[in-house]
Amino acid sequence: MRPMELQDMPPSASIEAEAIEAPMSDPARLTLHLRRLRLLLERHIAWLRFRWKHDPLQIYSAAVISDAQADSHLQPEDPEAESRFYREDPFARTLGDRIRLIDRALAEPSSGRPLSELDRVVQLFRLTPFERDVLLLCLAPEIDPGFEVLYGYVQDDATRRYATPALALALLAEGFEARASARTAFAPGAPLRDFGLIQLVPGNTGGLVTQPLRLDERLLHLLSGSANELEPTLAHALQPLDDAPLVPVQGALVERLAGLVSAGEVSAINLVGGPGAGRHAIAAALGRRVGLNILELGLTAIPTGEPERRDWMRRLEREAILLNIGFYLALDDPGSSLGQALDTQDRLQAVAVTDLVESLRAFLVLGSREHYSTRRAVLTAEAPHLDAASRRTLWQTVAEANDDTLDALVQQFELGPRALAQAARAARDLARLEARDAASGPDAGHLWRACRAQAARALQDLGRHIVPCFGWEDLVLPDDSRAQLREIAAQVAHRAQVYDAWGFGARLSRGRGICALFAGPSGTGKTMAAEVLARHLDLDLFRIDLSGVVSKYIGETEKNLRRVFDAAETSGAILFFDEADALFGKRSEVKDSHDRYANIEINYLLQRMEDYRGLAILATNMKSHLDPAFLRRLRFVVEMPFPDADIRKRIWQRVFPDDTPTLGLDFDALARLEVTGGNIKNIALNATFLAAPAGSPVRMEHVLHAARREYQKLEKMLPPGDFGLHTVRGHA
Repeated sequence: MRPMELQDMPPSASIEAEAIEAPMSDPARLTLHLRRLRLLLERHIAWLRFRWKHDPLQIYSAAVISDAQADSHLQPEDPEAESRFYREDPFARTLGDRIRLIDRALAEPSSGRPLSELDRVVQLFRLTPFERDVLLLCLAPEIDPGFEVLYGYVQDDATRRYATPALALALLAEGFEARASARTAFAPGAPLRDFGLIQLVPGNTGGLVTQPLRLDERLLHLLSGSANELEPTLAHALQPLDDAPLVPVQGALVERLAGLVSAGEVSAINLVGGPGAGRHAIAAALGRRVGLNILELGLTAIPTGEPERRDWMRRLEREAILLNIGFYLALDDPGSSLGQALDTQDRLQAVAVTDLVESLRAFLVLGSREHYSTRRAVLTAEAPHLDAASRRTLWQTVAEANDDTLDALVQQFELGPRALAQAARAARDLARLEARDAASGPDAGHLWRACRAQAARALQDLGRHIVPCFGWEDLVLPDDSRAQLREIAAQVAHRAQVYDAWGFGARLSRGRGICALFAGPSGTGKTMAAEVLARHLDLDLFRIDLSGVVSKYIGETEKNLRRVFDAAETSGAILFFDEADALFGKRSEVKDSHDRYANIEINYLLQRMEDYRGLAILATNMKSHLDPAFLRRLRFVVEMPFPDADIRKRIWQRVFPDDTPTLGLDFDALARLEVTGGNIKNIALNATFLAAPAGSPVRMEHVLHAARREYQKLEKMLPPGDFGLHTVRGHA
């Protein structure tokens, strides 16, 4: 490449002197760094011109390799030639003096001024001066494109207008030994590449030293003066932990952990505790105490592919250093996917989580219900379970409410600090939306509704949320069955009085859950009874189809049940397990391994029902198929028999809404139709649709035509007798 004439750059060293004497802001320091880089380039160019003047074919170097150039490479290189030139050449010596003047200025203490972003990066990643200058070498063309021209000129190649390891070594490391040592800066394990501060971009046919060097975009924006903000490609995976109040026992745990972290004894903590133990709140408080911003890392965001995950974790580690952050991982089902999950994606995700926990070089807090087993050195700490008194204290911190309201909230919803604070905020929002006076706060109803919404979120994907639409007046059952349902409602409503105020809770280490079996044929009102209870108690009702929970694979049924009960733990929702016959059966006699595992699954379900702090209901069409040993473990067994004529008449009398016009309905005759309440509801609805097109009231002929259709579904015949007199013209 033909030597190009450079414009004279150094009018005088007074330029640097004036800049040095003035107070230096971050932009001024960066400007001084770039001026130093220009001086280094100018000095190196002087050396290159000295060498090139001995080559008569230098002007054609892009197309031909001259004899002089070949001869120079055949001779051993004098490692001191360049350094000797810098000492002996007057112009090069002057440039060296100016470079050293800038070096002294940049090395001066900041006098209380915060570190520049470049200095902070150097300090955080423990970079050497050479590694710092490599960053500047990559940054310079992004700030001033004129550097690209200089890079091409110095590398004697007009197409190589970018930084390379060879350029960095030639320009920034003086002498053979210095360059040999500086080469390690480009090794894969060195900070520049290990944390992704620079990237070696493949693409040319040369060796490693001629590969293009690129400054990572995150570093580019940071060093160019942009705000130090989380990398956008990671933002979707990280969420801040909500600030939430703690009770003294949790605060004491935070202090103990903070002492160990501050002393450098701990880099990972496993907070073990059930729902409501405040693991998120403890992690957030610990971060504030030790000066770390702890963010929650979503497990599903971890890449499952090995190369992609390595790069992703490297960027995560870089953010941890740049932003002084740690990570919280909610490992609520530790190890459940490893070796157990049938879905390939689940297994890959579990492996990815394990790899991250064991390999990520950052401070971690692992939240789990049980001890999380890992090869990483992890301190396990129990997050204390909060009793009713502690939850009451938390409520008093976040909401103003009377004693009765607080007692009801504490008893029904076992919310931890974070969920409790979120519920309090949601209640205030509800109050502002509904109140005429903008200054009025939430009342008991707002708090209750907010708690229900907060607690039910975890169950949304595990069961069908049923909105109750029936009350006691809609439920037609034998007197004893209705009385049992009233008793169930009373036990749910007065648990606090019996367990806490009257002391029964202290005598029951387990079995405080209220579990019931609703037994009867399809259509006899099992689901309706559950709705009535939910509406009466003002609780959420979730229908869980046991036929979809039961799996033929060993261990999967318990895993599915665990997910349901763990999600429901804090909600106090009513769990309605339909199709219980899919799991229950006469399995007391173990004939093979399937019977043995079925018994394990049933025992697990019953144990979780007994421990569940809310109301859990099993529904079955075939009580006779259930083993008596299992029935004894249920607190209530409510029979919902096939309705007799009297019950059927009462159902017919209530099935039509008050706004539905009817005329001449013979309820005594209709009661002789031997169908369940569910069938009666279907008949009434279809009869109303028969009457609606004509604007006619619902008459017997409409009802009996709809009944005939219902009997066809049931593959039965209408009973003979008076029914033959009632037909619908055109429908007989």
